Amino acid sequence: MIDYLICGGQLVTSSGTVPNAGLLVIRGRLAIPGALRPENLYTGLSCSIGRPKPGSQPAFSCKPAIDPKKCCCSDPCDQDCVKIDAEGMYITPGFIDMHVHGGGGFDLLEGSTRSVREVAAFNARGGTTSFLATVAPAPRSTLEKTLSTINALTLRSTGGAHLLGAHLEGPYLNPKRSGAINPAYLREIDKSEMSGLVSLCEGTLKMVTVAPELPGCLQLIKMLAREGIVVAAGHSEATYEVALAAFQAGVRHAVHLFNASAPLHHREPGLVGAVLGSKEINAEIIADGHHLHPSMLKLLPAIKGKRGLTLATDAIQAAGMPDGEYLFSGRKVFMAGKKITLPDNTMAGSSLTMIEAVKNMVGLSGVPLHEAIRMASLNPARVLGYENTKGALAPGMDADLVLLDQDLNVKLTMVGGEVVYSNLDNRGIGC
Repeated sequence: MIDYLICGGQLVTSSGTVPNAGLLVIRGRLAIPGALRPENLYTGLSCSIGRPKPGSQPAFSCKPAIDPKKCCCSDPCDQDCVKIDAEGMYITPGFIDMHVHGGGGFDLLEGSTRSVREVAAFNARGGTTSFLATVAPAPRSTLEKTLSTINALTLRSTGGAHLLGAHLEGPYLNPKRSGAINPAYLREIDKSEMSGLVSLCEGTLKMVTVAPELPGCLQLIKMLAREGIVVAAGHSEATYEVALAAFQAGVRHAVHLFNASAPLHHREPGLVGAVLGSKEINAEIIADGHHLHPSMLKLLPAIKGKRGLTLATDAIQAAGMPDGEYLFSGRKVFMAGKKITLPDNTMAGSSLTMIEAVKNMVGLSGVPLHEAIRMASLNPARVLGYENTKGALAPGMDADLVLLDQDLNVKLTMVGGEVVYSNLDNRGIGC
């Protein structure tokens, strides 16, 4: 495995940006930023690990920089690293998308290895380094085929974003709030069916979205929570009281807040009001300027705080493609100007990438860049229980990171210490 030394630029942390004095990637992990000598690396690693033997030539040579602040080629151990010049760029933790159905012309419900890999590659181009493959309601045979494919590829190299597992959105959702999901595939809660799907996934089913008001749902929530699965609420007409009972039973997350749920009312706050008033419940938002009005993007961070919001795309097959006709949940959808709808104008997923969601939070809501990045990285990592390995640029963390230019365009995506996407010019790598 190649080791990297990222020179220059600004590190984006959860509290702001700081100058990068040198970020060393060794065996797919991050060393202490700015501390390049062996005695300062995190426990268990030294500059000798994975290095060429004495006398051999490194893959790239490095000429000492005239300005050591620009490109940190001053430590003897860095001569065996491939240099990445990030001068003038932001270096951010990789984005984690917990809700993505497809992209680049591919739908995860196809249930093929190719569709998963293509979606992973498409996501990486948008700065996503980890994602949950989200499975919409479908016939049981389709669910089993798709979940089996996801299970086989979870934690394995996709050539793009890291597949963390599956997010099963339904099939136990309220038909009155189905949104773009095909109501023909929704059904009453069947704990036996869900137990079979959990067993089929062998631990790779990471999140399940349910409508808490459905009969038997509280028992289902408790069963899933006992399995260590994140239970989310969505596509729901739950009352405020039912929502609170669901939180008590184990719900910890709400998908696409406000969308496909009963609207907030001052005398009937419902699920949305319960989520807004509960600090322990994380809220997912789709920041595309269509699903939520920009004023809501400004208001929600003030209500939910730094930890309470996560960005997600809810992207479908049409994401990254030209305007036209596509499929979602077995139904025809139409994309025009990046907005995707059913023929009746019901919104149908999105065409977002995670970097576009970050840009929109900065541009439409005015939140600082580091807060928008946190919503796309550390916050989803915490929801999924990966905060010790992902979501921050800290010693020992997975080397999942993104380089952004000053206009917040993705220039490089690194997953587990491997560059899976690069749009750098010639000065970028091997500086």
